[in-house]
Formats: sequence, C-alpha cells, structure tokens
Amino acid sequence: MSLAPPSPGPRRALASTPPAAPGSIRRTTSIDVTRPDGLLGPVVVALAGRDRTVDPEGRARMLAQVSLAVRVAVSGLVEGIDVEGFDGDGPAGLAGLVGAGLRSGFGRRAAATLPDDAARRTLLGTLLDDLPGAYHVSGYALARGGVLPDGANGPERAALQADVCAGWAVGRPLHDLLAAEGRIAVPSGPPAPALEQADPDGWHDLPALGEGTVRRRRLLEVTAAAGAGLDVHAHFRDSWFGDGHEVALHEYSIEAAVDGDGRISRVEVDPRVLPWDACPGAVASASRMVGVAVADLPARVRAELAGPSTCTHLNSMLRSLADVSALRPGTG
Repeated sequence: MSLAPPSPGPRRALASTPPAAPGSIRRTTSIDVTRPDGLLGPVVVALAGRDRTVDPEGRARMLAQVSLAVRVAVSGLVEGIDVEGFDGDGPAGLAGLVGAGLRSGFGRRAAATLPDDAARRTLLGTLLDDLPGAYHVSGYALARGGVLPDGANGPERAALQADVCAGWAVGRPLHDLLAAEGRIAVPSGPPAPALEQADPDGWHDLPALGEGTVRRRRLLEVTAAAGAGLDVHAHFRDSWFGDGHEVALHEYSIEAAVDGDGRISRVEVDPRVLPWDACPGAVASASRMVGVAVADLPARVRAELAGPSTCTHLNSMLRSLADVSALRPGTG
C-alpha cells in the first residue's frame, strides 16, 4: 500500500502590502530564477531591489537601487553577471564572483569578494547573500515540471533530508514517503495576489513573470519607536508562475521590536503559506532570537536554529533582519 502524502500547510497568502509608514525606511528585493532554454538548461537570475524612505509628512525619497542579472550554468557555477549600465561582467568586485558555485560556498565567497557590502548590509550585499537560497528553491520548477527522477536511492536521499527542518522530520509523511517509496511530494500553493496592488509605489519595479519562473520577494520596513527603539515589519514570499497563474510556496510575516541597544526585544511570526502541515511547528523557534543583537543574527541563527524544530525559510527571514542595522531611520 502506498503511503499517504503529507497534508498541506496554511494557505493565507497576503492580499497586498500596506503603504509605507511615515518616518520609515523600506527595503524591497526580488530574485527571479528563470530557465529560458528549458527546465534542464542554464539559468538566468534577475536580482533587483530598492531602499526608500518616507518622511513624517509622507514624502518619499529613494536611497539606493540595484538591478543585475546572474547567468548560471547547468552545473550551478556563475558564468557571468550583467549590471544595468555596464557591459560584460559589470564592476570589478562582481566579476570576482564569476566561477563561484551557487550550490555551496557562494555566500562566503561573496562576503570575501565584496566585504564592505557584506559588513554594511547594503542592498547589493543582501541580494547576493539571498541568491543561493532563491536558486535552491527554484528547483521547485523542476519538480513541478516532472523532470526530477523518482524511485532511485530513496533511503539515501531521505537520510540527507532527515530532520533538516520541521517538514522533513523523521517519522513525518514527507520524509517517510521518500524513504519508503523514493517519491518527493510536490506541494501546490494558493494563488499569490500582487503585493503592490494597494500601493504601487511601495515596491520597486518588477517585470511580468514568465512561464516556470520562481520568484522570491522580501520587504523590510523599519520605523523609529519610543526612546531609541525600532519597530520592524518584514514579509517574505517564494512563488512559482505556471499555466498563467502565480502561486505562493512559502510566505511569512514578522513583526518585531529592537531596543535601544540594537537587540531583538520582541518577535512575532505569522506563517501565512507553508507547504505542509508540519511546517508551522517551527514558528516557536524564532523566540530563541529574543535578546540577540541584530548584527549577530546571521551567525546566531546558523549556529542555533537547526533541526526538526526549525524551518530553513523562517531561518532565512530571521537572518535577513540583520539589514535593520542598515535601515535605521535618520541614517538615509
């Protein structure tokens, strides 16, 4: 008898992003992973983002903007980087990433090649840091397209995935299905509404999605609070476009507070869209970051949030809160 697939998780995709709060700084980023030559061909990744402040009177001003395309071979190695306004591989710092592999070690190489961007959490730095994760998630297009093999080496593949997160916990249907039958369950998410529909100026310009594109979007908004503290709103969505429709794959919202010493004093996570019913069990893990300095979040999350009580996508979102240090109101 075949094992039953896992049950789906929450399906509450956000209808729209609210307008930016007066006195805030908002960072929006997007990473579109496309396969123009077919699912098994090379990849082109479009990275874009914008930092924008809104003063207490509601007047908006752009602080930074980035747009680049990364060409990736079937092997996962970066073949070239094209930056708007430049020819070839773009500025010298980015050229140093040509030949890097997105499957392993890219983040370390990017930080070593562009140390100032990594240290200051610039828009470029945060996009490059997010690139390997977005590339990994884009494998969903292969699964949805039916080009991933089933049946072979199920136990070995299951052992590699065992307990990496709440969804892949040993004894849960997702892991057991792969171990017993060599099958990976492929989720299908809810429709993904256009986040910018209530406030078209609240996001940077995004192109229309092409067939098979996997898109990662992030929003981080920082507003001054009482004393020297900060209020933080963050939103994250992975989506896939196929058959004329965009569907959400992973989606979280976070409301957080940072105290005057730059430490997380409160964090509340809303799991809006997740593939399987086991996934929301990871939400409580975010509370372990209360008291951690925002600058230390990337290292602390990697060191402390691992295993079946966590979620790799939530961990990615928590690490991205380090960008708060670059978005403090009054510094733009």
